[in-house]
Amino acid sequence: MGKQAFVNKKKLFMGIMRIQQKNRIVKSVLWSVVLYASETWSMSRADRKRLEAMEMWILRRMEKSS
Repeated sequence: MGKQAFVNKKKLFMGIMRIQQKNRIVKSVLWSVVLYASETWSMSRADRKRLEAMEMWILRRMEKSS
């Protein structure tokens, strides 16, 4: 769901913008989608790893690095 939200806004993130502005947009737009109703989750290590992997995926796409 979060990756889909990123792909939908990909044009915005791939534009010429400072990385600080991109991070603000990610925090406000994407993480609200990813963490929807997260206060009801019981977080396990696997969930944390998935969230960290998602975060790294987003950062790599914004920086255009592999």
